[in-house]
Amino acid sequence: MGDIRQHFDNEFKRQTVKHMLETGKSPSEVSKELDIPVSSIRAWKKQFADGGEKSQLFVDYERLQNLEAQNRELQEELEILKKAMHFFTKDRK
Repeated sequence: MGDIRQHFDNEFKRQTVKHMLETGKSPSEVSKELDIPVSSIRAWKKQFADGGEKSQLFVDYERLQNLEAQNRELQEELEILKKAMHFFTKDRK
């Protein structure tokens, strides 16, 4: 029987490349660590980190995550302010 082909989503690929760049590990080290062919790791690095078309998507994805976190914090603050406003205006009646 033939080998079963593994499929990885773009998020996993981005995180793998990010891990490799942050730790300074080589593609072969990461390949052994994750039991993924080194050719796949090298292709992902080229696709997401070496100035390829998708490298900007990698940066945009991180920015999007930061903005979403900031948005959640601001929404929570807004809800607190709404409750406080309701509490203080209720006492005036």
